[in-house]
Amino acid sequence: MTTATTLHTHGHTTLDYDLPLHGAFNPSTTAQGTTPGSFAKRADVGGPYAFASPDTPGMPAPSDKTAWDFLPADWSCTRLSAAPVTPCTKATHDDTHASIEFQSARGQWMRVSYPKNFAAITQLEHARIGFITPEMIRVAQREPHLTAIEVRDEIAAGRMVIPANRVHLAHKLDPMAIGRASKTKINANMGASPISSGTHEEVEKLQWAEKWGADTVMDLSTGGNLDECREALCLNSTVPIGTVPIYSMIIGKKLEDLNEEI
Repeated sequence: MTTATTLHTHGHTTLDYDLPLHGAFNPSTTAQGTTPGSFAKRADVGGPYAFASPDTPGMPAPSDKTAWDFLPADWSCTRLSAAPVTPCTKATHDDTHASIEFQSARGQWMRVSYPKNFAAITQLEHARIGFITPEMIRVAQREPHLTAIEVRDEIAAGRMVIPANRVHLAHKLDPMAIGRASKTKINANMGASPISSGTHEEVEKLQWAEKWGADTVMDLSTGGNLDECREALCLNSTVPIGTVPIYSMIIGKKLEDLNEEI
């Protein structure tokens, strides 16, 4: 039921370990059943059953829906039964809508129709019209098991995000992805308090977090100059920065002073 694999690290061979076979009746090592994200089925990147484990005891069946089933109003997606004779790989327009045809990583040709005046801004919006952004290309370089087309398809399916704020991209941000088909990511939490640390110290924490492999950083500061600190982090960070905006609203206030207007 398993296949032996030799793990090599830093030029040294370590002990063999076992990987379950794709599609095995019960690929777990102790016969307790598989878990979501296991090797029970081959990865279906871009499809509805990516990393599904339908034989997991007590677990609901995998959904056959993706983000394609929840398009905005006035959008439509048609999966073509055959490749178009002359694919419309550049958007064509009528009085109210534009449409474009493109091929997924699975070989499926798709025709997407959307409002004529629509202009893609987010990674998801670009993916829905078949466009591969520079950020998707960079993610594929950092995720060597995925192609840029597969990255686009996973974003369009709603299972991958590239947290690449356009303001942050103008500085040092190196685009990365979070999703089921991507590698596991590590987040580092940090932040200044009313009695400790400040902007300089937080930037230093950021640099240490990046040095030791953090993929993202969450700034949980509750003291000091929050706007200054967040700006400094974005200017210096190569990884996505998350914040808690409500902290800016409650600093210096008592709990009983908070209301809906604040």
